[in-house]
Amino acid sequence: MDYSSGTTKINLALSGLPNFLADPNKTNNEFQPHHQCTIHMNSESIPNLHTAYQEALNGKPSKHPLIEMVIPSTLDPTIAPKGCHVALLFTQYTPYRLPNGKQIEINDEYKENYYRTVINEIEQYAPGFEKLIIGRDMLFPSDLEEQFSLTGGNIFHGALPLDQLYSFRPAVSCSNHRTPIQGLYLCGSSTHPGGGVTGMPGFNAATIMLNDWQRKKFLFK
Repeated sequence: MDYSSGTTKINLALSGLPNFLADPNKTNNEFQPHHQCTIHMNSESIPNLHTAYQEALNGKPSKHPLIEMVIPSTLDPTIAPKGCHVALLFTQYTPYRLPNGKQIEINDEYKENYYRTVINEIEQYAPGFEKLIIGRDMLFPSDLEEQFSLTGGNIFHGALPLDQLYSFRPAVSCSNHRTPIQGLYLCGSSTHPGGGVTGMPGFNAATIMLNDWQRKKFLFK
């Protein structure tokens, strides 16, 4: 199974709300509707996404990474001190391996360079963002694999190309959520229709389980 498309997660503690050029803040710390949504940056064009992905395939972090930002403290104020906020960044693409197959060595310089790249990109959308940062935590693909068992740092338990969707996810023999082991079922991002917080993999697996249970109950009446 292809586990490429490794991502890097950056968690930030902020002293205030970011101020986006596209929809400026009305006051310093009064959040707007967009602060409570997923904010996408560098996703304006398919060529940009393709270039970012290709750079990672060649063993280099994207120069202009795709960035998804959420600010959960606008929905749950208990996770940050009053007036402060938490910003979670989902960034793509950062490679897990070099083209020769060797795993990339992550050192402090590598981390700092990528961090600077991401922050500089956000500054284009929200000038002054860097001045708000009072703490940070970074998880590269190897960290995601080690801490959360996400092979290759892939949050979807496998990439989502056409040859790994529908009846090919995760494999033809297990594509209906059943496994060769009786009573063992699969769900989650590695099964159809993949990740994205839809809840559908779990719903599909539960439906299959209930159907099997009803069939077994009928046969052994």
